[in-house]
Amino acid sequence: MTGVHRCDGLVKRLQGKGDMSSRRNRLLIGSGLGVTALAAVLFFVRGKAAAETEYITKPAETGALRTVVNATGTVQPVVSVQVGTQVSGQVLEIYADFNSIVKRGQLLARIDPRNSEAQLTNAQGRVDAARSSVRASQAERDTSNANLESAKAALNEAEVAVKNTGTLFARAQDLSRQGLISKNDLDSARANSETAQARQRQAEAMVLQGQARLTSSNAQIQQAQAQLAQADADLKQAQVNLGYTNITSPIDGVVISRSVDVGQTVAASLQSPTLFTIANDLAKMQVNASIDEADIGSISNSAEVRFTVDAYPGESFRGRIHEIRLSPTTVQNVVTYNAILDIDNPELKLKPGMTANIAIVVDRRDRVLKIPNVALRYTPPGAESQPIVPVENPKEEPPPHPPSAAAPEHRLAPGQKWDPADKVRLDRPKEENLRRGRVWVLNGEGQPEPRNLLLGITDGSTSEVISGPLNTGDPVIIGDSTQTTTPQQRAPVNNPLMPRIPGGGRRGR
Repeated sequence: MTGVHRCDGLVKRLQGKGDMSSRRNRLLIGSGLGVTALAAVLFFVRGKAAAETEYITKPAETGALRTVVNATGTVQPVVSVQVGTQVSGQVLEIYADFNSIVKRGQLLARIDPRNSEAQLTNAQGRVDAARSSVRASQAERDTSNANLESAKAALNEAEVAVKNTGTLFARAQDLSRQGLISKNDLDSARANSETAQARQRQAEAMVLQGQARLTSSNAQIQQAQAQLAQADADLKQAQVNLGYTNITSPIDGVVISRSVDVGQTVAASLQSPTLFTIANDLAKMQVNASIDEADIGSISNSAEVRFTVDAYPGESFRGRIHEIRLSPTTVQNVVTYNAILDIDNPELKLKPGMTANIAIVVDRRDRVLKIPNVALRYTPPGAESQPIVPVENPKEEPPPHPPSAAAPEHRLAPGQKWDPADKVRLDRPKEENLRRGRVWVLNGEGQPEPRNLLLGITDGSTSEVISGPLNTGDPVIIGDSTQTTTPQQRAPVNNPLMPRIPGGGRRGR
């Protein structure tokens, strides 16, 4: 009985396993059918969506194109001089005001001269005292010279007396040996000879003393003359300081700033205070433009320049690049260079300090085939990114650049002695802007078709087509209905603006 039950249990377990295997197989078959149906639905939907894709196009057109570098700058006079004072004092009178036209050397203001006049009087007194000292030293020298001559005469007399007494003493010695004179006479002759020798030595000492006094007198004269020269320099300095109390204009121009008033006290210590600011000629102005380092390579002295100011929003002004200064300016890791623009301002519309919005045309084409830059960044859905096939450059030469303009005349202010012709001039770059690119064009069946192009200059929104299978009016695709963003916001799949052709130019802006 027990074996039978065991066999029955085994049979039942085997039957249960068979039922479970059948259910698993049915579940797998059902899942496979569901996946197949889902794939069929997705394929149908995708195919339908692909069939209903709408393309946004823009026809290629012919027109003018130019590459422009934008910058900002400040309108300022060509020469602007800050007139200060080198002496301290109270402002007594003012002869010029804002917008006053002044000439070089014209009196602008006067500072209280009494302190400077007192210093001048004191310096004049020291000069007179020094001159008196020189005259006294010269008189002392004359006296010393006379005493020296007297000492020399006494020395000559002493020398004669020594010779005479010596002769008499020798003769007395001969007579004494012969017994013709007394010993008393011999002693008297000896004493006279020794006295004459002593007087000679005294005369020699007097001569040396006179020479020393003469040397001292000459030294006193030199010292007095040096004191006179110093006093005379102090006098001239006092005269100059007195002249500084009259503030005059150093150039011809217009007063654009006045920072003092009558009664105000100015103190000139380590730094001269500014009283007036004078612009030499407001009919000739300049703009100091800051050019980014990424654009400075395309700027030259012959570039065409136009700018606007906020005061006249509907008016454009023309300028000329006078010089591109080679000194860099770095602010928060941004490197810029200064380009100085010369502008004519005959109507005095442009005022110092105005902000100029500058457009520098670095290259231009009059009639070229051009396409929107957004088309260069477009790739149809499902299209693979492939390398751009090079396009040969046509044999004809590209349009010539405009001729370089002559260097503008730049007048120098008084005291500026450099030669403007000796400065470095940056001529127009000779390289051409050649780039490869690809666009997609709708063919006759309404399907996108790639076109490989050789591109030239760009203005930031459109690019020049130099060569390639593209004609005016061809519908260039710039987007489609599958895009979730606008063509301008869509990230580039294959950006053709980045590669450069060997020997080509900079990236278009």
